[in-house]
Formats: sequence, C-alpha cells, structure tokens
Amino acid sequence: MKVGFVAPLSIAAVNGGVRTQALKTAEHFDKNEVHVSYINPWQEELDVDLIHVFSAGPETLAIIQKASDLGIKIVLSPVFFSNRSAATISKTLKAEKVIGKIGSGVRSDFGIKKEACEIANKVLPNTSEELDLIVNGLGIVPEKVTVIPNGVENRFASASADIFFEKYDIKDFVLFVGQAGAPRKNVIKLLEAAPGINSDIVIIGSFYDDQYGQKCKRIAELSKNVTLIDSLDHESDLLASAYAACNTFILPSMYETPGIAAMEAALAGANIVITQHGGTKDYFKTMAEYIDPRSVDSITKAINSSLIKPKSNVLKEHILDNYTWDKVSEMTFNIYKEVLS
Repeated sequence: MKVGFVAPLSIAAVNGGVRTQALKTAEHFDKNEVHVSYINPWQEELDVDLIHVFSAGPETLAIIQKASDLGIKIVLSPVFFSNRSAATISKTLKAEKVIGKIGSGVRSDFGIKKEACEIANKVLPNTSEELDLIVNGLGIVPEKVTVIPNGVENRFASASADIFFEKYDIKDFVLFVGQAGAPRKNVIKLLEAAPGINSDIVIIGSFYDDQYGQKCKRIAELSKNVTLIDSLDHESDLLASAYAACNTFILPSMYETPGIAAMEAALAGANIVITQHGGTKDYFKTMAEYIDPRSVDSITKAINSSLIKPKSNVLKEHILDNYTWDKVSEMTFNIYKEVLS
C-alpha cells in the first residue's frame, strides 16, 4: 500500500503536535504493509493509493481537491478545534452560504474545513469534542468520521531524572513544554500564577520577539521561581529527563487535542494539570487536574493541589494500554484498508 502524507508547510518551522503525529504514525507502520512518501507542492504526479492529510485548511485544501479529481482516496486528520460551539459553527456556515449566493466571495475557515471534510473519504478527529464539531458543526455525516487518538512514544516510560537534575540542579518542579510564544499555549497565565505556586517552575520553549513574547519574558524575569529554557529537540534525552524530574506537568492552553507533551510527561511519571478544553478528558479521564485556562486562580489552585497529590502509575499504565504510537498506527492502517476496500 502506497500512502502519501500531506501537511501544511508551516510544520517545517513549527515542530509541534501535527508534525509529531504525522512522523510517528508513519514510523510505526509495518513497512511491509505501508510505504509512506511525503508529498510536497512541487510534485506534478501522485503515485499513491491514497493520501493522508494532516490538518484541514487553506494550505492543504488544494491538494485534497487535486487528489479527488484524480480519483485518489483521501483520509483526513483535520486537527480542528474551536472555542465556538457546534451550533454556532453551523449557524455561521448557513449564513456564509446565504452570503455566498449574493456573490460576495466571503469564506470562513469553517467553510474551508467543511469542504475538506466533505471531499475526504474518511475523517479522523483526535477526540470526541473534535468529532462533535465536525459532525454537528460542519455537518459531516457521522458514518464518515472515526476518532483516532494521538499517540506517545514508549521511551518516555523509562526516562531518568538524573540528566536534568545534574544540569540544572532542580527537581520536583512544575514543568511546561511547548511553543511558549504561541498565545494559544497561554503561558502568560502560568507566569501570572507563578507567585502563588508553591514550587519552582520550568518553562521549556522559545518565545517570539513580539509583544506577547516580550511581555512573557518580562514577567518571567521578575518571578523568583521561574526558569526559562530554550526549546529542546523532541528526541533529546534532556527533554525526557525533564519530564521525569518534574513533579507536575502543566498545559494551561486555551485548548489541546489532547496535548502530546502531557502524555509524554505522564509516561515519565509526572502528575498532570491540563486545560479542560479540546477533548483532554478523553485521554486523562479522572487522573489529571483540569483548569479554566482564562483563570489565574484556577491554574494556581490546580497546580498546588497536584503538587501535594501522591504520584501513581495509574495514568502511566492507562496511556501505555491505549495510546502508544504502535496502537495508533494499527488503528490508522485499519482505516486505510477500509477506505481502499
């Protein structure tokens, strides 16, 4: 089976969850069953049985349309979340349709995602919340949609705290890992909560040299318990060690679907504090502290509660049983076979 992977060009600059999802899914296929090639916009021919598109948006819609015109089957992981309800999205699309008939040419991001999902043969959200937005917001028929979770690498389960502790002489701290300069990650609220948190806080991730990034760095410089570390390579032993060395891992994001870094940290033994938005409860169940990302008080209370909570392997075992990349790739391969049958 020849499968072409398609993703937005932006993933080359942002080493985030979409890139990890695509690369790790491909890495864990049985190479005798699936041959993956990475499609770029310069290719004139698509010698594949199907394409798997990661992220529905303006950058990927054109190749989805082209593949459809060529009769190539399409699997789409839309990576879609909105703070708007499914009902609101549905109303927006209905209004857009009426306006379109008048001829204004106005088209929302929702409209683009809807078209991408309509063309695809199968749509694979990562969470039940994303499924709800796709079915009840974008109006995609439920039979076409199947939840395929994000995954995590087993190697984090054996991470050691020693490397990080030897380099930074900090342990049992609160840790954030991610695109710290992205407003969606909401690091600024974590920094605002820092004075009320009963622990050192380590933020691994780079800030952009914009107004938001500069404000975050100013707050961090004035905080007595915050350490900033530039982004680490995902394969870095130091990153895995940081997960193992911390007491609590925090993702205060506006939403996560579901936050691969939090799963990595949980495998390394960390307690988890995470946003309540984006389908995180699908993965972490009752084994994490959930926050309102807009509330400094909510973040402070959840972290301090997590810091005094005894560590347990229950979440670690839950993730190993359900969310390793081996399992995710097997589920994805079964979807491919269904689409091609």
